[in-house]
Amino acid sequence: MGIIEQAVDTMKVKLDDACEQGTITSSERMLSVIAGGFILGYSLKKVIKKPLTALSGVTLGGALIARGITGKCPVTGAIHQAEEEERNLTLIERRYFEK
Repeated sequence: MGIIEQAVDTMKVKLDDACEQGTITSSERMLSVIAGGFILGYSLKKVIKKPLTALSGVTLGGALIARGITGKCPVTGAIHQAEEEERNLTLIERRYFEK
């Protein structure tokens, strides 16, 4: 297994872990689907005039719709993991004195 394959596998595992911890509420899911649909529809209208802007809008709208349908958000999961790790930190202080 190459280095790139290992990196991709590691990213998949971390993303899956973050998704499992990043569940969102039903009102947030509904808002994600509505906002994602609006952004997706607006972006599809602009495909001919501004293709790069439209591509980013289609990507964002699709991601919001997927977030709303699945109810899992890797960003929310990553934030929860970071907060949990921060609470579990142990501070070790060393002081050096010179004479």
